Amino acid sequence: CERRFTGKFNLKSHMISHSQDKPHQCTECGNQFRRKHDLQRHVRTLHSLDRPHKCPNCHMAFARTDALQRH
Repeated sequence: CERRFTGKFNLKSHMISHSQDKPHQCTECGNQFRRKHDLQRHVRTLHSLDRPHKCPNCHMAFARTDALQRH
């Protein structure tokens, strides 16, 4: 693609998005991910019972801040 980056890290990170390689696999459900961070977020969001972000207006609780904000 034609994207340009100021640093090697940003370029390398972007190059992963073009790869079909998904070396990080969830041990719970088998889903595969290109980035370790994406696997960790998946596990935290779907397979963990930890829901530290609680809505002050109702009983709902969420694994991630962005989910609480969308709620």
